[in-house]
Amino acid sequence: MLLGSSIDPSLFSNDYSGFANAGAIRGQATAQLGKDIAGAVTSAASGYAGMKQAQGQTDAFGKSMDSMAKAFPDQAEMYNTAKMQVMDPNASLIDRVSRMNQFQDTLKMVQQQQTMNMNEQYKNYQMSGAGAASQGAVKSPF
Repeated sequence: MLLGSSIDPSLFSNDYSGFANAGAIRGQATAQLGKDIAGAVTSAASGYAGMKQAQGQTDAFGKSMDSMAKAFPDQAEMYNTAKMQVMDPNASLIDRVSRMNQFQDTLKMVQQQQTMNMNEQYKNYQMSGAGAASQGAVKSPF
């Protein structure tokens, strides 16, 4: 037996499978990075659209407060104050929207209370008999 005759030359072939696997892993990481960037861009775009919508709402609120102040001059100070708070350029958009929602909620509660008071007054009017007497006083022409 000659020296080196027991060595199989096929054992000296290079194994590049590690490099191939590393390339696949890097490709997956790059694809995931692309998805993450696309998600961030989409999120930023929707956030920008939301900000534009909120700005539009606050602008419309300011115009409606002007209209309300003209329609109800006795309450103009309240509407002008609400407009000034919502249109404050020193406040962030989030704060301004929050103030707008708070005023709208307060106004809804006041309107509900007024409706309840009017219903109560109507019930009291009917129970006093004045409502029934005035209804009976009207005679049908037929």
